[in-house]
Amino acid sequence: MTMTRAITCNTTGCIALYLGHPLLSPHAVRLYAQRAGWEAEEAGREDRCPSCRRGGLPVLERGECPVCCGSTFATGEGDKCHHCGHVIPAPPDDLADEDDDQEHDGEQLHAAEDDR
Repeated sequence: MTMTRAITCNTTGCIALYLGHPLLSPHAVRLYAQRAGWEAEEAGREDRCPSCRRGGLPVLERGECPVCCGSTFATGEGDKCHHCGHVIPAPPDDLADEDDDQEHDGEQLHAAEDDR
């Protein structure tokens, strides 16, 4: 079983979580969390997520954000975290067009099967 190192926000009511890569040392996970905006100085001290650190709302709902595991919403730039504001960039237009083409091809296949 693989163990993943994680840092949790110590602010009351916040469920923010920073998941580190399983092969990283605890020190390396803290460094990456700091680069992502966490206040995570050393083990045994208070850790705060980027949202709580700047006085924003605590993370109350889990989602897809890689920085705090908070919920996200779609924008023109990509998916944006409700809490820390991190943006997960949208895929390039050519990939989005390819997905649309595959859906369209699937619809045509189903229509052809119905005609039989």
